[in-house]
Amino acid sequence: MTQRKQRTQQRSRQAQQARQSPPHTAARPTPERHPADNSERWERKEKKEKKEKRGKEPGRRTAAAAGTRAKRRRRPEPAAAPSPAAAPAPPVADPAGAAFDALYTRHAVTLIRQVYLLTGRPRFAREAVEWAFRLAWQRWPEVAVDPDPAGWVRVAAYDYALSPWHRLRPGHRVPEKPVREAPDPPPARPEDRALLNALLRLPAPYRRALVLHDGVGLGLYEMAAEVEASTPAAAGRLTHARTWVALRRPELELYELPPVRQGEILHTRFTQLAVAQQVTPAAPRTVRADSERGTRRVTRGAFGVTGLLAAVTGLVLIIAPDGYTPPPEVPVATLPSAVPDADATPGEWTGDDGEPRPGGPGSPEEAVVQNLPPGARLIPEFR
Repeated sequence: MTQRKQRTQQRSRQAQQARQSPPHTAARPTPERHPADNSERWERKEKKEKKEKRGKEPGRRTAAAAGTRAKRRRRPEPAAAPSPAAAPAPPVADPAGAAFDALYTRHAVTLIRQVYLLTGRPRFAREAVEWAFRLAWQRWPEVAVDPDPAGWVRVAAYDYALSPWHRLRPGHRVPEKPVREAPDPPPARPEDRALLNALLRLPAPYRRALVLHDGVGLGLYEMAAEVEASTPAAAGRLTHARTWVALRRPELELYELPPVRQGEILHTRFTQLAVAQQVTPAAPRTVRADSERGTRRVTRGAFGVTGLLAAVTGLVLIIAPDGYTPPPEVPVATLPSAVPDADATPGEWTGDDGEPRPGGPGSPEEAVVQNLPPGARLIPEFR
């Protein structure tokens, strides 16, 4: 009775716990093992209940299922798409053209203003700079590896602008009139106009040295290397140019200042004078197209001249004789026997001293001249 009563109380407690627990977590009551039951049978039943209990728990898998899934081949995960920020830039179709366009865009306006200080002519300054960039595009393999591509173009533009043969161009000495490409007039302020006139009256080498050192800001050694002069010669040109400007423009008060201060004042004035010019350069693609067009014209002209020389040479070979034809032989007059004419008297062909008179009547020379065959020539003895 006591054991039965205990089993009854235990079952009632288990039932009460099952009613209080959630439905999905309700545990199956484990019957109490009766001592009279078979031990092996009871163990098998207990194992089975534990196995079923593990299979019903959420988020848990059996060992067999885990082994089966481990044997499955893993599928490769798709690569994540790169973000727009990390995506590589598309390759440039023409890297040389892009590099040239960047160089032109960065330095064209500045170079035009510098050449304007050298010449005082806005349109001519633009022409010089565009010519220099066209030359740079023709020689781009050389310019691209240069340590200072902008300096290479600057040297070409300065050489073109200061070339003396421009004086032969019609209308080059006349001041430029405003046009659509260069509508801006010369400096409007009287002091700027006076400074520009004083600068333009300097000889070209001194003007170039002054603009490079005090306008562009190059050092003395760099300026000497660019103008292809020794350092003392470049320093002398710079000193002479500063003295010239100080004497012509006394309002700048440069005469008694130290050289460093003179350079600072002139740099400020040159910068103001250059920035006042509104520059509108051509597009870089237009400059490259003009350069390529000029190269094609030069190439075609060279081929045309070569073809013309070849045609002239062939014509000469066709017209000229195959071999050397010697000139016809001309008979040479010889001296006959010096026998005077029987009718001539001795006084007619001899002198007062009794010596023969050359060329006289009845003389051997007269006989030779009279007896010359047609086309005969005289040897030196008878001339």
